[in-house]
Amino acid sequence: MSPHWRKGFVVLLLLTGTAWAVVTLSLAEPHTVTAPAPQDSHQPAAGTTVVRGPTVNFVTNSTAMIYWVTSDPTNSTVQYGLAQNTLSNAESSTDTVTEHRVWLSGLEAGTRYYYKVISNGTESDTYNFKTAPPDGQPFKMIVLGDNRPGQDTAPTQPQVFSEIIDLVTAEDPDIVVMTGDYVYSLTSDDKANENIWEHFTNITDRLGHYVPIYGVIGNHDIRTPTGVRNDKYFLEAFEMPDEPKTYGSFDFAGVHFILLDTEQEAYEGRIAGPQWDWLVNDLTQATEEMKFVFAHRPLYPLRHIGSALDVNKDERADLQQLLEDTNVTAFFAGHDHLYNRLTVNGVVHIITGGAGAPPYETPWGGAFYHYLRVEVSPQSVNFTAVRADGTVAETYSLPDRGPIEIEERVYANNTQVRPGVVPEIYFSRVPVAKLFSWDGGANSTEPSAIPAVNGEHYLDVYVRDEDGVWSHARFVYTVVGAPNETTSSTTESTTATGASAFVPAIAIGVAVAVVVVVVVVGALRRRRAG
Repeated sequence: MSPHWRKGFVVLLLLTGTAWAVVTLSLAEPHTVTAPAPQDSHQPAAGTTVVRGPTVNFVTNSTAMIYWVTSDPTNSTVQYGLAQNTLSNAESSTDTVTEHRVWLSGLEAGTRYYYKVISNGTESDTYNFKTAPPDGQPFKMIVLGDNRPGQDTAPTQPQVFSEIIDLVTAEDPDIVVMTGDYVYSLTSDDKANENIWEHFTNITDRLGHYVPIYGVIGNHDIRTPTGVRNDKYFLEAFEMPDEPKTYGSFDFAGVHFILLDTEQEAYEGRIAGPQWDWLVNDLTQATEEMKFVFAHRPLYPLRHIGSALDVNKDERADLQQLLEDTNVTAFFAGHDHLYNRLTVNGVVHIITGGAGAPPYETPWGGAFYHYLRVEVSPQSVNFTAVRADGTVAETYSLPDRGPIEIEERVYANNTQVRPGVVPEIYFSRVPVAKLFSWDGGANSTEPSAIPAVNGEHYLDVYVRDEDGVWSHARFVYTVVGAPNETTSSTTESTTATGASAFVPAIAIGVAVAVVVVVVVVGALRRRRAG
């Protein structure tokens, strides 16, 4: 991390509400995210300060929860209204606490509200948020993850993560979901761990003032020197629907959201045990037509192959089938530090792990910093991968009306493989018919092992959709490590004939010997006669 950024980060923490207004207004569209006015700056009373927040959480069509932390136990008040200078409503609690949670109710759907918090006379700046639109109305979601620093720069967060948060704030989204790995690791010291996570929340709260942020837990977020899971600080950083559980579900604008924990003790890299039972029940009971599922580890990784949700392939197949059977729209994950989309039998799988951690280079590409914009409406879902410089990397839309996509995983196209492997081939929709052929040979209805002969081989895959349209893809692999073909054939021939060939060989040898004797004797007789 550059020295200039470190200095900038310290200055950022000391900025007044006026400076933040300049940044926000320069990034956002007019009248989207309204920054606090100078007169609403913090006014400490009796030494009490707001040390975190306020942030808006659990936003629905008609409710929201405001969260903040104070340096000392105080009472809690939220003033709110429809204009920045007219905060005519208030919700209060006389309980003296340091962690404040105040619920607002009776709100209008799809409406922007302005608010500030007061604790023992200490006022926060004024911020704003939007309630969820009426069920079935369009909304914008941002998904991002794997912003963690590297080992050499931790706990300082990457500069690009701060820049991405500014871009996301300017998007003025309705909801944000993060896919895990927010810090590098934890220590055995509580104060040190609080400091580690403050580096993260000091950045995300700049966005959390205006929009609810949900998160799933990542493997780095609970990593301790002793190897014992510690999710305390994750639960302090994020408000979870079913806390203290680290998985749960909620509804937003008529869409069902599920947050999973791929780091459960004894079930790392798996959705199993009680969480699996809960997930089956939750998905089968959900009546919403659109469902989004979020987890840290993906089902179809590109870098962490064998250590994501593919640890147990039978369980992965069961999870994929559950997603299909319950009409899940999309499954979002991180873990791999890259961007990738793979649609499997109608379920969109997106890896969005490029919010700051060092990108991973793989044969499938996608190694760039980014976030994902998801625009949701009853008729369509538009996915847009946005690079850290604001440019668009990829777009994809549902419903998918194009030809069936054919993709491979684990064994990348144009790479070397060992003999005997079976390529993993996936289709964006369930095909009516499918054919596989190695090196132009006979067709089969399921993929078979690559020929065990060194050199280049190609697999042709043909699929037909419900409209009779055929799609074709060719994947090329180079086999290495197969037995030498010539030596193998010679050895097999010798072994196969073995003893049975020995008797004819003797007979031929005897016949040749007899001929030689006859020829020699005849020659001697002629010589004597002469």
